Amino acid sequence: MNKNTIIISVISVLGTFLLLFGVYKLINQPVVADFPQTKQLKTSDHIKWSPDKKNILVEYSDFQCPSCKSAHDFLKTVEASGSADFDITKKVTFVYRYFPLYQIHDKAKISAYVAEAAGIQGKFWEMSDLLFDNQQSWSASNDPQKEYFLNYAKELKLNIDQFKNDLNSAVVKDRVNSDLKEAEQIGVDSTPTFFLNGQKVDVNSYQELITKLKNL
Repeated sequence: MNKNTIIISVISVLGTFLLLFGVYKLINQPVVADFPQTKQLKTSDHIKWSPDKKNILVEYSDFQCPSCKSAHDFLKTVEASGSADFDITKKVTFVYRYFPLYQIHDKAKISAYVAEAAGIQGKFWEMSDLLFDNQQSWSASNDPQKEYFLNYAKELKLNIDQFKNDLNSAVVKDRVNSDLKEAEQIGVDSTPTFFLNGQKVDVNSYQELITKLKNL
């Protein structure tokens, strides 16, 4: 075998290796799923933080879920005045969407209706705070509407007659169920589940989430 033949063989083997390596890398690239529903804001969405809507963080949540309470408590520290992470609220639009785990939380849907009914009177976020802050109490109640929810509405100075009517209205129930159906369609199966700019957020801690948001 002459020198040229050896060189050609080496180049051929090297070329084949590079081609196979390139195909391997292409095939084994992580698949990044895009969820356009979480990038498009709806008129019925409950939003806060930045009004710019350049970076959209969507949370699917359940008011009776202990993990959702932890997420709520953590995010409240982010938006608190003087927080070291407060700048996040200037560049991220936060969206709350309902995903009541009614299969395991018997008051998940009614608490979502309570928040939505309060939202009709402009007090969604305030009612959300009350629901999460007092989660353990109303979750254990046999009649949370009578023992707790109406008192929360009074505390927020809502029109009580309107609140009662809205609480049982098709409008409120359809609004909650619309979020629930959407979440199921895109594969949400636990709470809280976050999506950032259309992609599902996979992190091991809330601090990792904050780091991701700060790096936007």
